[in-house]
Amino acid sequence: MHPVILAALTAAGAAATQPSTSWRTGMQAVDAETGEVLLDSRADELFRPASTVKLITTLLAFRTLGPSSIIETDILADPAGSTIYIVGAGAPLIEPDDIERAAVETASALRGGSWDLVFDTSAFADSNRCPGWDQDDWSRVYCPPVEALTLGDNVLELVLTSDRSSVSVEEYPELPGLELRGSVAVGTARDWEPTARPEGWATSEPVITLGGSMPPDTTVVVYVPFAGAPRQFAEVFANELETRDLRVTSVGGGQVPSDEGLTRVAVIRSRPVYEIAAQMNKWSMNVVAELLLRASAGSHPGGQATTRAGCDMAGRMLQELQGVDGAQLADGSGLSRLNRISPSQLVGVLLDGAGSLEWGPEFLASLAVNGVDGTMATRLSDLPPGAFRGKTGSLGDTASLAGILRTSGGRTIALAIMCEVPQGAVHSARNWQDGVVRELYACY
Repeated sequence: MHPVILAALTAAGAAATQPSTSWRTGMQAVDAETGEVLLDSRADELFRPASTVKLITTLLAFRTLGPSSIIETDILADPAGSTIYIVGAGAPLIEPDDIERAAVETASALRGGSWDLVFDTSAFADSNRCPGWDQDDWSRVYCPPVEALTLGDNVLELVLTSDRSSVSVEEYPELPGLELRGSVAVGTARDWEPTARPEGWATSEPVITLGGSMPPDTTVVVYVPFAGAPRQFAEVFANELETRDLRVTSVGGGQVPSDEGLTRVAVIRSRPVYEIAAQMNKWSMNVVAELLLRASAGSHPGGQATTRAGCDMAGRMLQELQGVDGAQLADGSGLSRLNRISPSQLVGVLLDGAGSLEWGPEFLASLAVNGVDGTMATRLSDLPPGAFRGKTGSLGDTASLAGILRTSGGRTIALAIMCEVPQGAVHSARNWQDGVVRELYACY
């Protein structure tokens, strides 16, 4: 370890929490222009990375799909069979407005009639969960199912509004098949917490059970993942078609036939990959990362849009960049506790991504800005805004931080700091990491 930084870390312990013997830490900091290693401690050892895995997913997507590429959801029609097909391709962040626009195009092309509507999700042959995802997390907002057809990020926003005696509920997006069970009571202001528990995973039908209580004359917003996104996508599309004089006689899952005679009547285009990556990284959106990973894996002829195939591609990319053996990837978001990567591998990804002539600015722009936005909005706010752009990662016993630092002396440093800590020590680990970044900023 560089002697200046070693001394600085000792000093930083007075202001931040000094790692104890119960912590396991690894870190590396490299000058992006000269390649000089400024900080190196267990840099080639493997750690739980948490959401810093999204940096790897970003670079893989930029390399395979391209930062300006879009993911298309085709709407195909078989006039002879009176069937419309929605072909899912794993496009992230499709909103109801996008579906409505496709319905306008479809209705204009087909001009009435009665149609069966089929949603085809065969592009994803994989499970909608990833290895190492704890089933206890399925009800959490950070763990929505991964589907080839998604509505937004497969998370439902429930707006609960109380008067003196009852609570009304509105949802966005509006799910045609949503079943709300239970209710939220009106209680006292000092003893309340409304709850919304998602169910229906086995039947792929969105069921939300409400409970708890809230004060009168109050509005509360609750977010919850929901089951059955592909069917709900198709049902929303069917409702939009019905308002435009196309009668939908049935909605169901199936596959597009290989026969000729299908006409492309509409297409739903995703945002460019660089915009998707910015949403994903700044706000650490797990389902978006999994969709990008699978889309990257399926982008080549004969490629399989599976988590395993995407992880294999990402592993080969890490080997090419850094040459450190033993990395293990189980998903593209970092939610899996089976992931293991090294600080030096994260630094290699940062150097390659931010240093690219082709997509360097887009890669850097996808990262959260210290004191400004995303998961860095409240961190390192004492440094000039934009001095650090990075990706955070947290699990109950894991805190990781990786990004690009522009120091007070004008140097550009790629760094990764990974901590495995006891339960309850994540906040202290973040403070310590921020102290390391501050010392790097000041010393260089």
